[in-house]
Amino acid sequence: MGASGGSSPGPPGNDQPIRCRDSHSADGTVRIDWEDGQTMTYRVVEEGFPISLLRDSLGGIWEREVLIQGNAVLTHPANGSRIFVPLR
Repeated sequence: MGASGGSSPGPPGNDQPIRCRDSHSADGTVRIDWEDGQTMTYRVVEEGFPISLLRDSLGGIWEREVLIQGNAVLTHPANGSRIFVPLR
């Protein structure tokens, strides 16, 4: 995603913009690297459009919604965390 922003998945960065980069693999994994050095890997549990379910490397379930502009929002329904991934 280059020089763009997102929100960190956990404290202390939750709800604060932090630049990040995402990458997608052919096996369905999505990796987000934040500027502060944190990394999280997500694996597709259920593919869908515009909403897919992903599981993070800690076991949490996220809903990934692809917006009409191409941006994506990951939401963790259990704790309310949100990650905004802008289009490249």
